[in-house]
Amino acid sequence: MTDGEGSPTRSGSAGLPTWLWVGAVFLALAVIGGAVVAGEWRNPGSGSESHVSIPLDEFPAGLGRGYPAASLVGLDNGQSGLARGDQAPDFRLVLDDGRSLSLSDLRGRPVMLNFWATWCGPCRLEMPDIVERAVEAEDLVVLAINVQEDLAPIQAFSREFGMAMPVVQDREGLLRKLYGVRGMPTSVFINRDGEIVDTWSGLLTPDLLDKMLAGSS
Repeated sequence: MTDGEGSPTRSGSAGLPTWLWVGAVFLALAVIGGAVVAGEWRNPGSGSESHVSIPLDEFPAGLGRGYPAASLVGLDNGQSGLARGDQAPDFRLVLDDGRSLSLSDLRGRPVMLNFWATWCGPCRLEMPDIVERAVEAEDLVVLAINVQEDLAPIQAFSREFGMAMPVVQDREGLLRKLYGVRGMPTSVFINRDGEIVDTWSGLLTPDLLDKMLAGSS
C-alpha cells in the first residue's frame, strides 16, 4: 500500500496503519488494567486489595458508622479458634473509601459481635437492649454484623433501632462461616485480650446480656 506520493505505508491488522493499530492495542490494555484495579479496590473479598488502617474513632459518625463491609484479605487466622479462651478469628471492617479497621485493632477493649438479619424476629426483640448497652458502656465495642442482605433494608432497620454502632455488611457470609454461625441471632463475646469468652445462639434477655458482657469486661 502507498500514500498519495507513492511512498510505502506499513499497515497492521485489517489494513490499518501500524501506529494506529499499536495505539489501539495499548488503549485496550489500559482499559482492561483499569477495570481490574477498580474491581480489586471495590470488592472487599478481593485477594490483592490494600487498606489504610484507622482507629474506630475515625469511622463516620451516626447510624451504622459508615456501614463497613467485611473482609478477610491479608489476615492469618491460623492460631485462632472458636472455643472459650481461643483468639477470636480476625477480620476487617472496610469503608467505601478503602480505610479499614481489624478486630485485632480493638484489643484492650471488650467486643461483642452480634450476627443478625432484618427478617429475624428474636433479633428485633433483643436489638433495643444491645443498642442501649452499646451507648451506655463507653469502653464496649459492639459490632452488629448483618448477614447477606442488601444495604437498603439494613439502613431501614438501623434507623428503626437507632443503631449508632458499626453495622457490618457480611455480604458474602464470610464472617458467618468464619464464626460457625448456624442461626440468628448469635452473639460472640470477646475480652480485652482478644479471646472468646462466650458464644450465645438465640435471644439474649436483658439479664443474660448483662451477664455475658460482665464476663468479657
